[in-house]
Amino acid sequence: MSSETGSSGQVAVIGRSDTVAAFRAAGLSVFSVRPGPEAADQVEKLVAGGYRVIFFTEDMFGSLEPVLEKYRKAAVPCIVALPTGGARQSVARLKEVVKRAVGADVFGQAPK
Repeated sequence: MSSETGSSGQVAVIGRSDTVAAFRAAGLSVFSVRPGPEAADQVEKLVAGGYRVIFFTEDMFGSLEPVLEKYRKAAVPCIVALPTGGARQSVARLKEVVKRAVGADVFGQAPK
């Protein structure tokens, strides 16, 4: 079940309600979904509705892989994982999106 709150038509956040609720305070549109097909359907609805940036909680990563691949090379929408637990997939995706947006790898290589 998804429910939208907030007023931004440009930026949305999807994920479990207990995780995404805090984003309401920032004025973002928040959609409560659980991992699974519903998550991918929700992202597609948001894209069709004109959302340009869609954040998702990292527990949605597996459910969203086909959608992420579909829009991987598109400038818009920008679909970004919120790296809440340090998952490598989320951090790598965030790095890729930032590089695409600014035109350079601002994170660089971590020192060894």
